[in-house]
Amino acid sequence: MLRRFLKLILSAALNCADRAQDAVRLSRHDSPRGVVLYYHAVPARYRRSFAGQLDLLCQHAQPWALDGSTPIAGFWAGISFDDAYVSVLENAVPELVARKLPFTVFVPTGSLGRRPSWVQSPAHPFWQEQVMSAEQLAALARLPGATLGSHTVNHPRLTQLTREALECELRDSKYALEDILGRPVTLLSFPHGVWNPAVVECARAVGYTRLFGIEPVCLDGGVLPEVIGRVAVEPHDLRCEFVLKLRGCYRWAAAGRRGPGRSWGPARSLVRSAHND
Repeated sequence: MLRRFLKLILSAALNCADRAQDAVRLSRHDSPRGVVLYYHAVPARYRRSFAGQLDLLCQHAQPWALDGSTPIAGFWAGISFDDAYVSVLENAVPELVARKLPFTVFVPTGSLGRRPSWVQSPAHPFWQEQVMSAEQLAALARLPGATLGSHTVNHPRLTQLTREALECELRDSKYALEDILGRPVTLLSFPHGVWNPAVVECARAVGYTRLFGIEPVCLDGGVLPEVIGRVAVEPHDLRCEFVLKLRGCYRWAAAGRRGPGRSWGPARSLVRSAHND
């Protein structure tokens, strides 16, 4: 709890600095900014609070579909979900569809229709979760605003695999999803946010055109980075926490996610983004 409070204080201070800078420059709308949010599970008991977060997003940002060009609006936000849990289908998707918000679900194809294979302990918060089945994914993909991407086959740390195993994780998950959906799959989210240049090169060679990590960056101007960072959100976050995350004020934590065994990404806390890919 103390760590969470300290993060909140740091992010609130950064928000004050951002607002002061905007006031001085008077150019907030001249330099569009954005974030990509990512969730995991959305249990039924948090459906109402999740819906409240979506309402806040609609008030503060222009929604962005992750497979499209970023909006020219002053501030925009993408919504994503890792692991394709059934609780997302049951509790998050109806709220998203009701608000006509675009969203992306990243799918680990090796656990379709069953409990996630990488969750090994009953103490894990997602122990009771189940990954969507092929039939559920096909139905989900037909909903307005829904996009599906790969989260590999078995959810491994990709930097620890041999080249052959890495190719299999990336290629087989892509092909499996394409068989289910009947259309190309070009988005990939790295499990655990772990990647390096070799992983990126392999992903590009397999056919992914947009890659996502978990550095909590704020995207700003220019071109989209090679690996697009995302901000972790929980459906039970406090209102003030969610707003600060939505505004990109947790980007100070991005530097702590760099280095071997974690994610290799841009060194700056503010990463440049684009209106067009």
